[in-house]
Amino acid sequence: MASLTATGLTKTPTPSQNIGGKTHQYPQFLSPKQLGLTCQKTIFLKTAINASNPSSAPTGSSSPGLYSAQTFELTARNVDLVLEDVRPYLIADGGNVDVVSVEEGVVSLKLQGACGSCPSSTTTMKMGIERVLKEKFGDAVKDIRQVEEEEQKETTAEAVNGHLDILRPAIKNYGGSVQVLSVEGGDCFVKYLGPESIGSGIKAAIKERFPDIQNVVFTQ
Repeated sequence: MASLTATGLTKTPTPSQNIGGKTHQYPQFLSPKQLGLTCQKTIFLKTAINASNPSSAPTGSSSPGLYSAQTFELTARNVDLVLEDVRPYLIADGGNVDVVSVEEGVVSLKLQGACGSCPSSTTTMKMGIERVLKEKFGDAVKDIRQVEEEEQKETTAEAVNGHLDILRPAIKNYGGSVQVLSVEGGDCFVKYLGPESIGSGIKAAIKERFPDIQNVVFTQ
């Protein structure tokens, strides 16, 4: 379990936007090249930018006001509710996040799906999720830690299906369904119904977790 306290990142000037006579600071994000990221998809760089912009708030959100100035009591349930507003961006990129525990101000989270165990995942946590949680829970958050992914599984249809279990509830919420039919050589055949953007995320999640799968083929 690794602590995600930021060290050694060079700060860049932050742009500001005047809202209602008050200056509101939005974070300036370093490019993947500046950060030396090698992951195929640096999923949270886009996520962090979108989640920090009130205009990008998902419609019909059931979370407790991520884009308001309100703060909340630090509980596992409230952390999970706050993260509902960033999950659509994660899912579209083949990822998700699970709240493992909240104890004495320490929030333990597990990145799931695409890039959950790649080198950029710490940056993902720092630039996206950690900033959002500290905004909503303030000084109650003492530390945010990332729980590492389990060891690589053998590439079988059952293993890939098991990996997709972490995404299925969210996929269902967006009107989709997914089932791995077979894995043959470097091809993974998947029965998928749902939005194209979520489908792209599913492909990314499979390929990132199972590098020997070269092609993900959707069937209906």
